[in-house]
Amino acid sequence: MHGPGELNLLSSGLPGGLPLALPLGAGELSVGTIVGAITVGWALSVGLLIWRRWAGVIGAGLMGLGVSIYLGIQHHPAMGSSACSVGAFDCDAVNRSEYSEILGVPIAFLGTLFYAGLVALAVMTLRKPEAHQRAPALVFGGGLAAVAYSLFLAWASTQVGSWCLFCISLYGVNLLIAVAGYLLRKGQEESLGKALVQSFMANGERSFSSFSTAGVLVFVACMVFYDRIETVEEQAESSGDLAMLFEATYGPMTLDGSEPIKGDPQAPYTLVEFADLQCPSCGAVFPELEKLVKEVPQIRVLYKHYPISSICNDKVEGERHHLACNAAAASECARNQGRFWELTRLMFINQRTLEKEDIRFMAEQVGLELDAFETCMADPATSEAVKKDVAHAHEVGVYATPSLFLQGLNGEEWVHVHGGPEAAALLVKAHLRGDTLPATPPAGSHGH
Repeated sequence: MHGPGELNLLSSGLPGGLPLALPLGAGELSVGTIVGAITVGWALSVGLLIWRRWAGVIGAGLMGLGVSIYLGIQHHPAMGSSACSVGAFDCDAVNRSEYSEILGVPIAFLGTLFYAGLVALAVMTLRKPEAHQRAPALVFGGGLAAVAYSLFLAWASTQVGSWCLFCISLYGVNLLIAVAGYLLRKGQEESLGKALVQSFMANGERSFSSFSTAGVLVFVACMVFYDRIETVEEQAESSGDLAMLFEATYGPMTLDGSEPIKGDPQAPYTLVEFADLQCPSCGAVFPELEKLVKEVPQIRVLYKHYPISSICNDKVEGERHHLACNAAAASECARNQGRFWELTRLMFINQRTLEKEDIRFMAEQVGLELDAFETCMADPATSEAVKKDVAHAHEVGVYATPSLFLQGLNGEEWVHVHGGPEAAALLVKAHLRGDTLPATPPAGSHGH
């Protein structure tokens, strides 16, 4: 999820129902603090490298390992906003984008394999240099590969439209590792390719085995931990504590009748979503909401805007999702022509291509009358409609997107739902069964 003030400290869970609380909420840190910490980490690694080259590898490897573990865990959909999602930087958009995993495995955890392997290799080389003569080649080759992958990830960030400070810290770490490898190999006559091949041989050379054994062990441990993180819905279902899934709103929810409706307009339960069309989490939730109204027809879904951008949201630092405000306006114009959900679906699918000409093309694809669409986009009333939703979001207590609010569990009372559409479904199904729901926890009781 992506939060305007980055106050989302959604807890996850460990086996046995033990909550895994995030120790660092993004709201507690500033860009300067994070940049300062990264700079100190780089400086320490450089200092160690100057003092003793293998010590520099250990220092850079440990920094890379720590950051990679954090980013890997934060990749999980159950986790809240990252500590580095501050100001104009959005680690979550990058760390949860389509570029952030390979075959379902977070690339950050592949980084733990690399960094843990390097640390172990450096330690073992210091202890038994005669058995790790090709270790410098592994460091240099691995460092070059890591730098190349950093360039790819930097390109991916431009495609996502956001930058991740912790990812940038790894770019520097990878460069340091490559430099350390170069310095360690300086004076060696054996070519890099031949040295790498020889490091794999079981002829008394233990460089690759030391690297791979430690790396794989740490990678497996990280994946086991990751797979056992529970979503809020899973925690609530396993513990029977549905109070984990909702709390009171900070202010009253009001509907003006202009909200687009998905599902049966007369459904007894109303779920309002505040969303950002550039938010990856919102894009992932959109098809879940479509599925929800089919599986639980007693729920209708209404949509309201909350772009994470200072262009139309005065609670956000920096432009952040700089295309989201215009995209929200476009969906308003599509609503005027009865095509809100059609255009919104296309924009969520194509979140990386939401420039004005892209949206115009999508508007044409869903059958909008383009002259009327352009007139609507130029009308100041359109942007004011978006800002009206934003202002109401502040009143009701929106701190992240997507944010869901449910009515129907207790008369006219609105509650803030935590955990996504599945959480709303659990609450409504329990209410339909006649289960006694817990009293509504007060606003902010879940740490927000």
